[in-house]
Amino acid sequence: MARAMIWASLPHKKVDGAHFQRDNGLASITMIVAPDVGLPYGKLPRTIAAWVTREVKRTRSRELNLGKSLAEFAGKLGLSTNGGERGDISRLKRQATKLFGTMIRVTPHHGQGYEYENLVLSDKGMLLWDPKRPHERSLWQSKVIVSEAFFRECMDHAVPFDLRVLRVLRSPLAIDLYLWLTWRMFILRRPVLIPWISLRFQFGAGYPPTAQGMAHFREAFHRCLREVRTLYPSARVVPERDGLRLLPSPPHVSEVKLGLVRQDGQSASVAAAGGHELARLGMRNGQLLRGQVSG
Repeated sequence: MARAMIWASLPHKKVDGAHFQRDNGLASITMIVAPDVGLPYGKLPRTIAAWVTREVKRTRSRELNLGKSLAEFAGKLGLSTNGGERGDISRLKRQATKLFGTMIRVTPHHGQGYEYENLVLSDKGMLLWDPKRPHERSLWQSKVIVSEAFFRECMDHAVPFDLRVLRVLRSPLAIDLYLWLTWRMFILRRPVLIPWISLRFQFGAGYPPTAQGMAHFREAFHRCLREVRTLYPSARVVPERDGLRLLPSPPHVSEVKLGLVRQDGQSASVAAAGGHELARLGMRNGQLLRGQVSG
């Protein structure tokens, strides 16, 4: 996953308006989108961003073909092609449009100085699908051209992850936590304690800064941490009174395995221990049973 997207952490739920801002204690993160498009939220844009990151790294190209039908793109993501208001395919084009149209500004806290970095995932693209006819193939490929900055982020700083884990996890918070852990374990060299307040800044923008808000956040965090550790059992983390202690652990996907891709384009890399649990949760013969996702 692109490191910048891990840092940004998209909204978990629908946010009204075209502007979303949060602070993770180290920087202010602002997301801006056209008012008639709206901000991306939930699981689907996280899955799309992860797939885009992997495809850029795999193909070494800024131009990505998404497919001639919405169902084809959903298949690339491993999502259900069910219709209906709550079906994956009904929401996929909406969330893709929101994600590709969002600008992210990161402003680090540096005293009286002002420093910022703007990042857009895509400079240009066309989504030609008709959500009412998801299996109907258009004459041309829908495609996106990722920005040069995002391309360089993917090529130089992408963090190894397993896309199948994102398909299994249902909660946006659990997905964020998994991606964050893969990043931290990828670079961690010595034990570190992350205070609860820092974790709430990073993951709990929707929780009020009160004692009750922190209690609710910690409850949700512990629940999602259990889900993530089931799929990433080699991650050595210890919840403590003052925060979450991270101990150096093997990355969930090794750098050597990162380049392995099957002929169908799906990631062939998965940590051995986590792989058995993925099988229990829906993996058969290397393919994820495609079920509906939330968010």
